[in-house]
Amino acid sequence: RLEAEEKARLEAEEKIILEGEEKRRLEAKEKTRLEAEEKARLEAEEKSKPRLESEEMARLALAAQEKSRLEAEEKARLEAEEKSKLEAEEKAKLEAGEKSKLEAEEKAKLEAGEKSKLEAEEKPRLEAEEKARLEAEEKARLEAEEKARLVAEEKARL
Repeated sequence: RLEAEEKARLEAEEKIILEGEEKRRLEAKEKTRLEAEEKARLEAEEKSKPRLESEEMARLALAAQEKSRLEAEEKARLEAEEKSKLEAEEKAKLEAGEKSKLEAEEKAKLEAGEKSKLEAEEKPRLEAEEKARLEAEEKARLEAEEKARLVAEEKARL
C-alpha cells in the first residue's frame, strides 16, 4: 500500500513538473513570437520612415505654395480695391470740377437777369424749406431735452 501511495505521489509530482515545463515552454514560445512581431513592426516603421518624411516634405511644399497663392490673390485684391478707390476719387474730383464750372456758368446767367426772376420763383419754396428745417431742428431739440429729462428722472428714481 505504501509503495502504491509513493508511486502515486511520484507520478503526481512528475505530472506537476511536466506541466510546469510545458507551461514554461509555451511561455518562451509566446515571448519569442511577440519579440519577432515587435522586431518586424520596428523594421517596417524604419523602412517607411523615409517615405513618410518625403510625404511630409511634399505636404509642406504644397502648403507653402497654397499660402503663396493666397497671399498673391489677397495682394492683387487689395491693389484692385486701392486702384478702384483712387479712380473713384479722381472721378469725384472731375465731377466736382465740372459741377463747379456749371454752377459758375449758372450763377453768371442768373446774375445777367434771370437771378431776380428765379429768386422770386424760388423764394417761397426756400422759405418753406428753411421753416421746415428750423421746425425739425426745434422738434429734435425738444425731444432730446425730454429724453434727457426722462433719463435723469429715471436715474433719480433708481
